[in-house]
Amino acid sequence: MTPLVLVVGFLGSGKTTFLKALLPALHDAGVEPHVIINDYQNAQVDAGQLAALTNAVEAISGDCVCCGSRDELLGVLEKFEHGPGRAVVVETNGTTDSEQLVEMLSLEPELRKFSLPVQMTIIDAKRWQKRFWHNSLERDQARTATHLFLSRSDVVEPRRLADVEKSLAELGLGGRRVDALVLAGEIRALCDDLAATPERSLCSGECCSHDHHHDHGEHDHRGHAHQDHHFASMELVLPAMVSRQSFGEFLKTLPDEVIRAKGVVRFADAPDEFFVFQKVDRFDEPQFFPVGNSPRVTTPLALFIGPHLPEDVLRDAVSALK
Repeated sequence: MTPLVLVVGFLGSGKTTFLKALLPALHDAGVEPHVIINDYQNAQVDAGQLAALTNAVEAISGDCVCCGSRDELLGVLEKFEHGPGRAVVVETNGTTDSEQLVEMLSLEPELRKFSLPVQMTIIDAKRWQKRFWHNSLERDQARTATHLFLSRSDVVEPRRLADVEKSLAELGLGGRRVDALVLAGEIRALCDDLAATPERSLCSGECCSHDHHHDHGEHDHRGHAHQDHHFASMELVLPAMVSRQSFGEFLKTLPDEVIRAKGVVRFADAPDEFFVFQKVDRFDEPQFFPVGNSPRVTTPLALFIGPHLPEDVLRDAVSALK
């Protein structure tokens, strides 16, 4: 499999600047990065800035890749030539809905040769939460992050930096603070750990446990010390059929770390019908949508989105479903 890395951040937060540091670090770590740039008008301009740093840069101009330019992004990813030591890095549009993007990339059957997304969110210390009506979007882009980087922290006053740190702490963001060099090292380790796995088992009928925290200590493919890898999502296969009542209770009692849950389920009282379900945040009511008896995804499964997911708790809860 190939690592799939998302670089997310509000307009002007410093995503391209971060990539200018990340790409040389990836090359030094022996990783061949394929970069996809998404922006409204100037994707080609940003792609041109990175052309000297990597042999593969593709530009997607127009709508966000989580919605209007979704098919274009999927087309680029589906054509990608996988190989040892390669990784795909997607710099998203500044107004991207990161939850929606992570969900789409995690559930798309044609992307089984990619890892679940790793999300690096760039937070502009100078402008954080000064976006007026876009403040909520900026917060949402940080909530699903597995990794965080504070840009422009060297040009703001100490008092401002303290206020930003306090704001981030109050939001309880789970992303781990890393710089470009550390992230490059983690991507290198992820390349090594995924080398022996051709694809994720989505839709195969087997348990797909590519969890938010991968412990690869038992699979030392390259003879180096493996570490836990952080993903923005976790997917688990559900029982073939479950009780509608028990599944509703399961969704209502999900841990607070689960920002969004979505997937496909079959109920014992409607065995000829598949249902797509979704739940956003702790207090929202679950929603169910019937999709017939032959949907695109035919293996009942649940996708959980959120950094630092309690994998053992989720795994036990799924195992207890009847």
